[in-house]
Amino acid sequence: MFDAEELSNETLVWVRGEELPCGMSHVEMVRLLAGELAGLTGWRKRTLVNTALDREAQESTYLGYGLAIPHARVFEIPQPAVYLARSTAGVDWQGSPVRLVFLVVVPEECPEWHLQLLSRIVRWRQKSGLTEDEMVGMPAGLLADQLRGLLVLS
Repeated sequence: MFDAEELSNETLVWVRGEELPCGMSHVEMVRLLAGELAGLTGWRKRTLVNTALDREAQESTYLGYGLAIPHARVFEIPQPAVYLARSTAGVDWQGSPVRLVFLVVVPEECPEWHLQLLSRIVRWRQKSGLTEDEMVGMPAGLLADQLRGLLVLS
């Protein structure tokens, strides 16, 4: 079991530069984002993809208001990571249009980080003062900087 102090307190944050492709199912979307996150982090792609898909199969991670947060607790990763993808037109998430998709992964050994990140993302979405259009249209670097400040775990 990891001691939380042995893990990095910094959450890895990326914002996907390209828009999400239209016409994919929510399962294909989770697979795409988990695979891309694996490429960004160097973590095992199969583990990230399978863990995220297993979680999505339990219950949809669509939260309403154009927001989905697929998430997973993953064995053998050293720190939490958030990968945000956006769509101007919206992608179909089990019949609901989604414009913001946050993939959140945390070490299996630190489930408290999982809940903290999910609640911070939802709170930011509700109270940021930014419209959905502004979040989708904001330059990726600027949005990533805002998220890093918000998501640093303490």
